[in-house]
Amino acid sequence: MAEHVTLLDVSARDGLQDEACIVATGEKLAVAQALIDAGVAEIEITSFVHPAWVPQLADADVLAPRLPRGPRYSALIMNVKGYDRARAAFADHTPGTWSLAFVASASPRHNMSNNNRTIEQTLEIFDAVAARARSDGVEVHGAIACSFVSPYADEPTDPETVASIARRYERGGCTLITLADTVGRADPYTVALRIDEIAAATRTTLSLHLHDSFGYALANVYAGLTRGIRRFEGALAGLGGCPFAPDAPGNLDLERLNRFVTDCGFETGIDSAAISRAGDRIRAALRTAKPIPGRKITESTNA
Repeated sequence: MAEHVTLLDVSARDGLQDEACIVATGEKLAVAQALIDAGVAEIEITSFVHPAWVPQLADADVLAPRLPRGPRYSALIMNVKGYDRARAAFADHTPGTWSLAFVASASPRHNMSNNNRTIEQTLEIFDAVAARARSDGVEVHGAIACSFVSPYADEPTDPETVASIARRYERGGCTLITLADTVGRADPYTVALRIDEIAAATRTTLSLHLHDSFGYALANVYAGLTRGIRRFEGALAGLGGCPFAPDAPGNLDLERLNRFVTDCGFETGIDSAAISRAGDRIRAALRTAKPIPGRKITESTNA
């Protein structure tokens, strides 16, 4: 029997947050159902951040209660207020069927742009969120942006900074840590080396979030597979990126990711034809989306 690899879809959160339009809540629900129909078992569905920062996800509080049951959902939070909003929004979901993600960046400048705080200030907020989550029985996993490459040429990523964030997450109770190639410039050698370093620094399960800005993502997936990684993130149609990092478009296309992993001899439980239809569904949703005033919509070959 083939070994299982888990693929987490991030279309509705990391995919849509960089678009210059707002997809209607009903369309997001339809995309979630299309993912479920394709066999996707884990979906990062939204972010509980201030709507002024990410207006595309301003409907998080009304979206979460309406989500079709079945998969395991996760949502991004950045502070205690976001944690409280998420708990209220997921109140009617069965405990254990949803979790929260917290992000800090290994790049000091990117962390300040993304979080408006230093790395240490961000981790102090994580400590407070983690304490609440442990008390409430809510699972929180940690993500480390810019784990491999910084968006800034004059600020290389420090491996010890990545390891120290990972250790902080582990002390806070995280059993899963995602290493993210936020700008899509990591190479397979660096990815394999960083996985080995973090595996030596913590005992947590690791996953990879890979952008495909320079076409290296699938090579980096292979590097992860050879290092024992069995969890990867992707987005329908290769949507998304980070609005707070320069030159960071494009998540790894979930359809390509699924095909590559299965071609490598693993099984994902995802139907290839159905995931292609889900990609068509999110493209259709973007065509009818409402433009954000003042934001320019550019033509994308991925969407």
